[in-house]
Amino acid sequence: MSTVLPGLMIDHARRPEQRVEEGAAVTQVALLGADLPGLRPKLLCAQGDRVGRGQALFHDRANPEVVIVSPGSGIVDTITLGPRRSLSALVIRLDPDEHEPAPTGVATSTDKIRETLLAKGFWPAFLTRPYGRIPAPDAVPEAIFVNVTLDNPHAPDPRVVLRDQGDAFPAGLKAIAHLTSGTVHVCQTSGTDLAAGCGDRIRGSFFPESQASGLSGTHIHRLHPVDQNRSVWSIGYQDVAAIGKLIETGIHDFSRIVALAGPRARQPRLIRTIAGANLQELIREETLPGDHGSPLCVVSGSLTNGRQASWLGRYHQQITLLDDVAPQSRISKGGLLGLFCRTSSQPAPLIPTVALERALAFGVPVVPFLRALSVGDAETASRLGCLEMVEEDVAAVSMACSSGADYGRMLRHVLDELAEDA
Repeated sequence: MSTVLPGLMIDHARRPEQRVEEGAAVTQVALLGADLPGLRPKLLCAQGDRVGRGQALFHDRANPEVVIVSPGSGIVDTITLGPRRSLSALVIRLDPDEHEPAPTGVATSTDKIRETLLAKGFWPAFLTRPYGRIPAPDAVPEAIFVNVTLDNPHAPDPRVVLRDQGDAFPAGLKAIAHLTSGTVHVCQTSGTDLAAGCGDRIRGSFFPESQASGLSGTHIHRLHPVDQNRSVWSIGYQDVAAIGKLIETGIHDFSRIVALAGPRARQPRLIRTIAGANLQELIREETLPGDHGSPLCVVSGSLTNGRQASWLGRYHQQITLLDDVAPQSRISKGGLLGLFCRTSSQPAPLIPTVALERALAFGVPVVPFLRALSVGDAETASRLGCLEMVEEDVAAVSMACSSGADYGRMLRHVLDELAEDA
């Protein structure tokens, strides 16, 4: 047993069982605006429309080639818009009798692979550094980083997830190598090199198991630092395997293997579900009763970098179930900050501590950096290294800081400002 957060104990012996089982069937999935940074949607469907798996639902107004597709067949149930007609959520009620769609053509050339990933809705699997946005359709990164690491002990073991994928993962690595003239870095923990035999530009890089070493920002900072004039992309290993399957067979695979974890999980284990799954349906048989009847808190993601949610996030590979120890609070985008932050409206002071200095793995002066974020000083934050980061990179800082501030939200405001000025 070890303390992860104040007031919350996690039993590290209750790690997810490392074999994949089928999760409960879900009747709804959702596409969330929170998972599409920088994208302004133009809808291609309306409430009540019937859609098929892989059908385009909306595209980016600025880059119409970037489309978001349906992960399953069914009916568009609801479309909820946010401020300035941004997308909050698009919910699809799935057809229980969905049939496997016919495979599409197999892509081989560089141009055809790019065209296929754009048209089939896999382009949002990539995120840029700097700015943490979906790449422009004609962009060419200096390198691509594939994250095959764990950012916490309860995340799925990537080697277990990929074990039954056949040649899909290496095929995906070879496909995405067509998108850059640089290196594809396959960042992984100890074990057989998953990049072996995939080509000279596809290289395995090994990192120790730790929270910081499980983040793409750490990999990029160590191997290929970025700035306004140097751009790389990151992508998760499950998306690479799905791309490999699409390129090799023409089959859309929107399944996602996630870890059930946390003190309220009946049996921590790995389950197969679908992208954007309704979490209440998925975990309905998976929870333990709470202490003293405490309500359940369902987190899409990890304790550090998750968010209280009703739907599985686009980039999340973990569902954490725990007691909602502060029902009036809410989990922020940057982690479980809302459960433990002060309820006072007065801001608390930012006190330098050893834990705070160790929470950011980029070698920047932490306190000046956080102060720059706090006041929205984009120029200073950029000079101090924010262009290498996205929200997940500062989630641990938010939890370690005495101020109770959500630095992930502040960082996103700064990055968006810098991206608009670029």
